[in-house]
Amino acid sequence: MADNPTPPQPGQQPQGSAPAPQYTPGHVPMSEEFDRAKWTLPPVVPVVIALAAVAIVVAIVTFANRSKPVLGGEIAKLVSVDEDGNTMVALQVKLDNQIDKQLWVRNIDSELTTADDKKFADHAAPSYEIARYTSAFPALNEAKAEPLGEELKIPARKSYTGMLVFAYPVAKKDFDARKGLTVRIQLYDQPTLVLHQP
Repeated sequence: MADNPTPPQPGQQPQGSAPAPQYTPGHVPMSEEFDRAKWTLPPVVPVVIALAAVAIVVAIVTFANRSKPVLGGEIAKLVSVDEDGNTMVALQVKLDNQIDKQLWVRNIDSELTTADDKKFADHAAPSYEIARYTSAFPALNEAKAEPLGEELKIPARKSYTGMLVFAYPVAKKDFDARKGLTVRIQLYDQPTLVLHQP
């Protein structure tokens, strides 16, 4: 029986064998590399300064490239007349080109909101029709001005006063009790001008 060595107990290494390695090659214990944050994270002050610099640059670029108004305007006069249960409306609109570039009108629409929240849209009458409407309804002449229509060009830094005519399928008393009237003047290559008339 002396020839038979006793088997090692659990947790003991056999006699004559090399000790087991603490870690395998290529594996770094966490205690050696990541035990202290100050050695592994970048310094806080330079990071904060860099973020502040980026924020300042973004703010300057945003401020410099903000959209600037190109066309100002207002509805100077509004005249409405009854036309067999419908309402004809003439608007005198003052426009002001605020940039150093000619503006070109593409489209003009309006939307009427009645007291009971019904909405009625209409496209502006063509420029060549305005004289016919004002001769048929002389009261519309209170808003008389040069016709304002599609394809009109407003020179750079100039103002223009024009007349628009719309028709709505509502009685005049309903038009007069309206919640609002919105006119949208769409331009080529520029933002749309929106005018409100209570």
